[in-house]
Amino acid sequence: MKTGQRELMSAYTSALRTYLEKTDEAALEVAYELGRRGLSHEISLIEMATIHSDALGQIVSSMPHFPDFSDMLKSSAKFLIESLAPYEMTISGYRETNAALQASEERYRELFENANDIVFTTDFEGRLTSINRAGERLTGYRRDEPPPIPVKVLALEYFERAARMFQELIGGGNSETQELEIITKDGHPLMVEVSARPILSDGKPVGVQGIARDISERKRAEQALHRLNETLEERARHIAHELHDEASQLLVSVHIAIDGLAQSLPASGQQTVAEIKQLIEQIESELRRLSHELRPTILDDLGLVPALEFLAQGVSKRFGIRITVEGDTGGRLPAQAEVALYRITQEALNNITRHSGANHVAIRLQKEDNKIHLTVTDDGAGFDVQSVLGQKGRSGLGLIGIRERVIPLRGECIINSSPGKGTEISVLVPSEGKDAYTYPSGR
Repeated sequence: MKTGQRELMSAYTSALRTYLEKTDEAALEVAYELGRRGLSHEISLIEMATIHSDALGQIVSSMPHFPDFSDMLKSSAKFLIESLAPYEMTISGYRETNAALQASEERYRELFENANDIVFTTDFEGRLTSINRAGERLTGYRRDEPPPIPVKVLALEYFERAARMFQELIGGGNSETQELEIITKDGHPLMVEVSARPILSDGKPVGVQGIARDISERKRAEQALHRLNETLEERARHIAHELHDEASQLLVSVHIAIDGLAQSLPASGQQTVAEIKQLIEQIESELRRLSHELRPTILDDLGLVPALEFLAQGVSKRFGIRITVEGDTGGRLPAQAEVALYRITQEALNNITRHSGANHVAIRLQKEDNKIHLTVTDDGAGFDVQSVLGQKGRSGLGLIGIRERVIPLRGECIINSSPGKGTEISVLVPSEGKDAYTYPSGR
């Protein structure tokens, strides 16, 4: 018998003897505490019953006269039940915990099987260890078949990105979200947004669990938006060319014709001709402005910063707002990036002049590693971002358009504003890389 068990035996025998002699409630409270003591010393239920039996035997054998066993057994049984109450409470707690755990596992299994997204787990080497019904349906890989190796599941151009994500998770990193293209069992590509986190055992990563959402429809919509923007840009380029070249040539002809007409007019008609020429010059100036806003040649010829400076000068002159342009891009950017950032700034300035009542606007460009950070900040009235974006109709179209411009760049757009505190539009986009401004094939 262990030391703790011997000590408990001695205390139990003494307390049982006292209870059999006095049968008071205080002795029963001692029985309960002895039961708790037995639990803390990891004495089993059977060992506790043995202690009771041995203690009762010692008490009976030491009695000088033959006792009334019927009353003694009833009293000792009551003492035993009280000492075992902590065990019953513990067992009930385990039972309730186990039932709750089982219910939780059933709910998880129901969610796992009925989710519309792919839910999966992998081992330490990246092999699938479980996949739900949605995963089977979308990928064609069955759970009762040997799991495919990662090379077969991932599109080749996304393998490096997925491997880097997996290594960061296995290395103890936090949850990550990436867009990946996987190859179904029948060879079709499937674009998914994967959110994953490490599976830990004793604090160490042993695998990965995650959710993959089919974003094929979203990607097709983004491609359509991308093609629409390209079409609109091409049309804007064509219209700007027509305004700049064709209309300007016509106006030059008008100037020549008027000059010729003026020579044949008397002095009294010269003032009228001068007024007509002033109106034509105003038309020329307005056409140049429209041409530059539609598609500034300076953007194609000199790059983003000079184009933004030219845009800022024009807006500042027309609306009396002080606009500053600071920073640089560290060289020319891909054409699509320059056009998108120019349009984002143009739309931001359009919103400012129409709605904010700002006195000052700051446009900043900064290269951060392999990304370009554009911010447009004003000191105007500000607004509630979620409220404006959630409105139906045209109220939030400018902001939505800005965000949609960022999508083809695989960038980020954050709009910070609140009533009375101005607005900041922050855009972060890749500055280089062959895949920075292209879409998945969507094959």
